[in-house]
Amino acid sequence: MRPARILLVILALGCVIAVLARYWLPERKPASPDSAGAAPIQDDSRAVKTPARPRGPRPVTPNWASDVLDGFRGDVHPLLHGSTRLEVTAHWTSVGQGRDRLDRVASPEVYAWFKNLQPARSRETYTERDFSAFLPKAVGEVGQLWALDLDKVARFLRQFHPRPSMQLVAAGRRAGPDGAFGLLRAKSDTYLDIAFRVHAEFYLTPAEGSPAELIDAWYTPAYLSGRVLVNKQTGTVDHFTLGLPTDRTLNVHLTMSPKRTGFHQQAHDIVRVERMELTGGDAGRAQTLSWSSAMTPAEADSRLARVFYKSLEIEWVPFDQALTQARNRKRPIFAVVSWGSLDDQSC
Repeated sequence: MRPARILLVILALGCVIAVLARYWLPERKPASPDSAGAAPIQDDSRAVKTPARPRGPRPVTPNWASDVLDGFRGDVHPLLHGSTRLEVTAHWTSVGQGRDRLDRVASPEVYAWFKNLQPARSRETYTERDFSAFLPKAVGEVGQLWALDLDKVARFLRQFHPRPSMQLVAAGRRAGPDGAFGLLRAKSDTYLDIAFRVHAEFYLTPAEGSPAELIDAWYTPAYLSGRVLVNKQTGTVDHFTLGLPTDRTLNVHLTMSPKRTGFHQQAHDIVRVERMELTGGDAGRAQTLSWSSAMTPAEADSRLARVFYKSLEIEWVPFDQALTQARNRKRPIFAVVSWGSLDDQSC
């Protein structure tokens, strides 16, 4: 019998936009991780590491297909043969009022850990050694994907806060997949434009102090995305940015959890942060370049998101088209109500 087709509609409340999808219900059993067409993770550098804290969520395997390669793992990438000393400036605005009003639950002293965040270093200079972390082993065609070295990416995140975690370990919530991936968005004879996406969070509890003995606190961005503009002629990086997307109303998850059983219940909130960004170099340079091959920034963002979330392989269309599509295709609608985003870490 041919598999049945249905239209899947997500009715969103809060920070999710209502969407429509075509979904196939397969009759066969799901393929095992080692079956044909899957790319089993066999080495430690590509595996999702166990969370550092036992109370945290289980790690979720990314949607790692066979076209995702290992990135550069050496010291300095051959493409960066020049001397790069790029000053990067950090911007980090305060959290807005949360949907669940964590500020009413937490003491002022504890909530200040979230509210009063500022960059650990407002300016930092990075070199060719640092930026090599974002490059592939060898440059292929536009659309090429590779995994980034998480330890080297964390070096940049420490400009925001001294304790980033490349594994999502905040207690009391379901986390999505860990990881960081790069994509070759555009290239020419003289330049490469590399896009990337990072999942990470920050452990905010101070090293000492009265509340620090009782409470764990985490700050989890929806995700961080960025670009590296590589000048192949000079062997340098001309522009770099890494930041929190602001295209959704709520983009950061806050977690407060007791260190000892019986102290307080866990508390969570979803908030909006207007700007959390590292930026350096000539941001307008890429706008003047002519690419021999390129994909749009939106296409690059979508491709990177699919490396994390297999559900994004479903054919999504705007919710306001659901009824028309269902009638035209003669398919039923399956509705799901969600209070949070399905393709980032904000909820």
